[in-house]
Amino acid sequence: MAMRATTVVLLLFGLCIGSGSMALGAYLASGNNGWHSALWFSVVGLVAAPLSTTSWSSRRSKRRTVMAGIALVLGIAANMGLLLDISSESSQITLAWSQVPLAVAAWLVLWLSWQAAALLRLIMFEPHTTRRRLSRGHREDNH
Repeated sequence: MAMRATTVVLLLFGLCIGSGSMALGAYLASGNNGWHSALWFSVVGLVAAPLSTTSWSSRRSKRRTVMAGIALVLGIAANMGLLLDISSESSQITLAWSQVPLAVAAWLVLWLSWQAAALLRLIMFEPHTTRRRLSRGHREDNH
């Protein structure tokens, strides 16, 4: 089965986002930076970011929804863990923030980007049949 060029480009883009997040997570977990949990959260992004970006290439509503939904569920579960990690008394993110604030900010931007892409894919675009059905019902009400 031949893959379309847009699917390949979006998959590579998702892999770049996931790999960048993983590299920053490894950097934040190493040395004097001290935020070891960043590496574990980055593993989720390594899997979910390609799913999130690839969902934009699918024209089939069910496949698109499943891919974006899986990415979003992984993101929500990891966000809950991230919030628990940040809210604990001995949170190591404050140490990482004081050591390398730009790396933490870049990691957070990458972390939120694939989740926003999955959420936008689910919210903003309804299936073509729903669009047609809604517009047809609207025209009948006006006549």
